[in-house]
Amino acid sequence: MKLRQTDLTWHVAGDDVVVLDLDGSVYLKVNGSGRLLWELLTEPRSDADLAAALVAEYDVDEDRAAADVSAFVDDLRTRGLLDE
Repeated sequence: MKLRQTDLTWHVAGDDVVVLDLDGSVYLKVNGSGRLLWELLTEPRSDADLAAALVAEYDVDEDRAAADVSAFVDDLRTRGLLDE
């Protein structure tokens, strides 16, 4: 999976990623570990890839990382922001 390539624009503003979903006319702000995941999703990634990145960057346990990735990815899916 990776971020949708059409009708989606974003930029880094300080520690945040500011997203404009042109299709839904919705602004989003992603920060913290979400920013890391967002930036990784500019290329095709698996849930396992994303969880491993959280473990490496934030020194969290694998179960917590997997749960956080699942919640983040589910939200992106619900918003229609992923190509799979």
